[in-house]
Amino acid sequence: MTARHTLSPIEIQSHSFRKVMRGFDPEDVKLYLAAVAESYQEVVLGNARMQKEIETLSASLDEFRRRENLLKEALYLAQKTAGEVKAQALREAQSIIEEAQVKGESALQDSQIRAHEVERQIMDLKLERENLLGSIRDLVRRVSALVDAVEEKKSEENAVSFGKGS
Repeated sequence: MTARHTLSPIEIQSHSFRKVMRGFDPEDVKLYLAAVAESYQEVVLGNARMQKEIETLSASLDEFRRRENLLKEALYLAQKTAGEVKAQALREAQSIIEEAQVKGESALQDSQIRAHEVERQIMDLKLERENLLGSIRDLVRRVSALVDAVEEKKSEENAVSFGKGS
């Protein structure tokens, strides 16, 4: 056995040694080699199981890494989307605020214009009231003068009538 290669359990069991005088008991050697082959067989089978488990775990690790990358990408996309949604919401809120300010200013201007119109109407009504009161006073004076004239005429007529009858 000069070349070093991995021995299989069968090679260990089937190996035969040269016979020399005063050598080991061939039966003991065969029993020992059988025990070594059996132990080695367990090691080989255990190694195969471990290799299979390593492959399974490696495949699982690859799958977990793939899932981790997918989760990282999903998290990045979610963060990016959340940022975009937040920015859009802020833009919309700013737009709504600006629109409300414009409408509020417009409503304020309209109210101020309406208030000025009402004040002008009130002043016009006061002036009209003063004119109307002046007209009524003038009318009352004329009616009073007319009543006085009628009473004076009546007194004159009475005096003339009383003067003729006496």
